[in-house]
Amino acid sequence: MKPADPPATVRAPGAGSAGPEGRRDRKDPNLAERLREAEAALVRRPRLSIRLRMVASLVLCFLASGAFSLGAFILLRKAEVKLHLLQTLERLDDRLLRVRALEDEKILSRADVDRALDGVRQADALLRSGSHALQEADRAIVPALLLQLGTCDRLLSVVRGAAEVGGRPGALSARDGAELRRAEAEGNRLLEVIIRRERSSLDGILRFAETGPLVLLGLQLVLFVGIILAFAKALVNPIRRFEGYTARIAAGDFSFITPTRRYRDEFSDLAVGVNQMLGELQAQQHRLVKGAKLAVVGTLTSGIAHELNNPLNNVAITTEALMEDLPTLSDKEKWRLLQDIYFETERASEIVKSLLDFTRQEKGEMVAVDLADVLGSTLRLAQNEMNLNNVSFTCQMPPDLPRVRGAANQLRQVFLNLLLNAIQAMPGGGRVWVSAGPQDEGKVCVEIRDEGTGIPAEVLPRIFDPFFTTKEPGQGTGLGLSVSLSIIRTFGGDMQVVSSLGRGTTVHTCLPRADEG
Repeated sequence: MKPADPPATVRAPGAGSAGPEGRRDRKDPNLAERLREAEAALVRRPRLSIRLRMVASLVLCFLASGAFSLGAFILLRKAEVKLHLLQTLERLDDRLLRVRALEDEKILSRADVDRALDGVRQADALLRSGSHALQEADRAIVPALLLQLGTCDRLLSVVRGAAEVGGRPGALSARDGAELRRAEAEGNRLLEVIIRRERSSLDGILRFAETGPLVLLGLQLVLFVGIILAFAKALVNPIRRFEGYTARIAAGDFSFITPTRRYRDEFSDLAVGVNQMLGELQAQQHRLVKGAKLAVVGTLTSGIAHELNNPLNNVAITTEALMEDLPTLSDKEKWRLLQDIYFETERASEIVKSLLDFTRQEKGEMVAVDLADVLGSTLRLAQNEMNLNNVSFTCQMPPDLPRVRGAANQLRQVFLNLLLNAIQAMPGGGRVWVSAGPQDEGKVCVEIRDEGTGIPAEVLPRIFDPFFTTKEPGQGTGLGLSVSLSIIRTFGGDMQVVSSLGRGTTVHTCLPRADEG
């Protein structure tokens, strides 16, 4: 004998993803007011557009590049001025040393005097105009050096004047010659101090000029990385949030998007548009739920009419008998007939009450719901349909069944849809098992199992699609399971169906427990 195929399982995708934000949104039944509040929260923040940040980043990069270029230009210009100053001072030092040596040997020529005098005057002019390029310690020496250069200029001018008259350099007095040598020696000493320091400074500038471009390149790289990370945060993070929003919407949670940052940008405008879409989706969902509920009511109408007709006929027959035999009936018999009438009217009233409970409008808020009471009233509402189809049921629930978060009337609609599907799956009659109990992870689960024909494996993945049905035309809209799934998802629940041909179907519905106390 060929073994039966194992039961196939289909789980509602994305169930149970509604978060706390969505539950807060559903507490207010006024959809238009909630939409206005969400839009106001999104647009009241100060605007900081991505376009503005992009332009500011480009301007910052341009300014940084300009600052780096200007710094490099100033550095090179400073090195050029210092190099020119050093060259002039070194030439002056060489000429003064040459004048001293030639003067000591008494072979000083007019050309030597001219070169030394020109060097002194060039150095004097350069030191007066370019002393700002020197280090602070060297600038302090400049006045003393200028004093010595002035002395050399004065004395060399005397020698040059004598040479112009006689054709050969004139001789200085012993006192002037000693003063010239003393000025030259002091000038050479000061020049050597300045040259040594400035040469060391120039070496530092040149070393920095070698490593500076690498440092500037590193700083620009850090700046670019910072800008890239900032734009990644400004673009990638909102995109990821919107991916979460779309996943939440696909799971049936239509709660509005609320602000997550202190400012708004182009994504805030997108969020406003998405909220408008969500408002329309919620309105469409409410209309869909209402239409599915009317379809279920239509299914129940014939059975309820038959169920109401029985107590009404009994009331009519009993009342007629009471009216005809009133003079001959004893008080005990009258009491019994009146009691029958009372019980029959109570029975009709209970049927009407169950139907009204099912069809009445509810606020869109989630509260702690007594699941045992919801299942009991739903079973009473479906009792006549079971009787008409020769279906019996067994119900197992613990006495301390925890409450769940939801809306009682919408949960009645879900369980009534599941019971009617189970009844219709057994056209020749059968049994339905209803059980409920707490599960792990703060869930309470309801299991509805029938021994009907089952669902083919190739059809099972599509049972939650809107308007999909395997029933004959006119016997179903294909909205029952789709709407039921949407309701359960709205309450943060989960739905799973296990079925195989010839072995019946089991529907597991889990809801979050209500926070007690």
